[in-house]
Amino acid sequence: MRPSTVAIFIISVGAGLGAAGCGEPEDGDDDVVTGPTWYRDVAPLLAEHCMTCHSDGGIAPFSMESYEVAAPAAAMMLEAVESGAMPPWDAESADDCSPRHAWKDDMRLSASEIQLLRDWIATGKQEGTAAEIPEPPSLALDRVSHTATPSTPYTTTGSADEFICFILDPGVTRLSWLTGVEVVPGNPKVVHHVVLVGYRAGAALDADIAANGIGRPFECNGGVLTREDTFLMGVWTPGSQPFETPGDLGLPVPAGTKVLMQMHYHPGGATTNLPDASTVNLRLETSRPINTYTITAVGNAATTPTLLSGPGDRTGTPEFRIPAGATNHVESMRFPLSGLPAGKFRLFAAYPHMHYIGVELSVQVEHPLNGGGVDRECLVNVPRWNFDWQRTYQYDAPIAALPAISNGDTLIVRCSYDNSLANPFVRRALEEAGLVEPIDVRLGEESLDEMCLGIFGIVVEPTP
Repeated sequence: MRPSTVAIFIISVGAGLGAAGCGEPEDGDDDVVTGPTWYRDVAPLLAEHCMTCHSDGGIAPFSMESYEVAAPAAAMMLEAVESGAMPPWDAESADDCSPRHAWKDDMRLSASEIQLLRDWIATGKQEGTAAEIPEPPSLALDRVSHTATPSTPYTTTGSADEFICFILDPGVTRLSWLTGVEVVPGNPKVVHHVVLVGYRAGAALDADIAANGIGRPFECNGGVLTREDTFLMGVWTPGSQPFETPGDLGLPVPAGTKVLMQMHYHPGGATTNLPDASTVNLRLETSRPINTYTITAVGNAATTPTLLSGPGDRTGTPEFRIPAGATNHVESMRFPLSGLPAGKFRLFAAYPHMHYIGVELSVQVEHPLNGGGVDRECLVNVPRWNFDWQRTYQYDAPIAALPAISNGDTLIVRCSYDNSLANPFVRRALEEAGLVEPIDVRLGEESLDEMCLGIFGIVVEPTP
């Protein structure tokens, strides 16, 4: 994700209290047990919210699929959900930035679900009668229609970040509409992020194929996202899940389109420098949806006037610099909108992005009022950034009620950073780079650089 300024176009489980029976209850009989039990109440709850990752072979460090493991870890689980650390869901409301819509597919436990865990612990973490545990929700993209994987894997070398591209042919033979995209990293230990760009058929694509081939790696350190005849299809970062649009939205993909996959590799040492061949899965529909969409980004301002003055400026001119040791460093940016087609453009999805040093991010929009002044609306707020759990958030609202932007509005992006050893991500980044003390951090693509970016899905057609 290359630094750029804004470019617009383009299950609730109840408490599960069993009825108290007469006389002594039989061990394991859920009909007479008082209080929640593992099999009847807690396991289905964890299957819905946790076991997609906390399972054998999952990305989490331990499984929650058995009573023998979950019961001893119950207090830790409760602390994690009460604090909001788990399930990972960084988008939250705050007093100064609260989006007016909820988010779709919110993974967080409800108050009643958290109370169920408390009740289970308080009543002795009873196991109950053995029963089949429900299957967790699948994290895989549904109804994949096209798949592409490099024919030649790439192996990272040395200790420096690398930017490697592949031109992939998913076999798009007719005009289609993208409604789902998924990246499956071949070697997640070295994949820092992935940018997927649609590459329309034409002379520019032909020249790139002649120079680099199909499915073969080549260096792409310069300007991938701005190549002629390309459009952004999606982004993968750690923690990402498949991106799926509502049923009435699709991204046009012309016949003959190839996928330019930009890989940002962050080598982790000899034991993880194994070959990578990451797979792209697409869901392409052949029937035109009611609305089309595009993806754009706002943020990453490096200079005035969009970058505002901040505490790291040394010469009186705004500069994006996070000093070594700074614990509450803020960078703010303002982007006035002009030159857009007439009408309002609805935002249906928000994807906030920073690197290791980031701790908070918000994007707001100011709408001018007829009588003067502005109405400020929060688009997305992340008060506790976690690099390992990045995802796209979609507003839970019909298109007509979605947040909108138009000419005359101003987008405001604010990011804060902790560049001290008190930040565990700083310690991790320094270790990976072979450093022992924090260094000044600037805007850029490298892992030890930083970003301040909001990526948005936008309904293309203006609405009244």
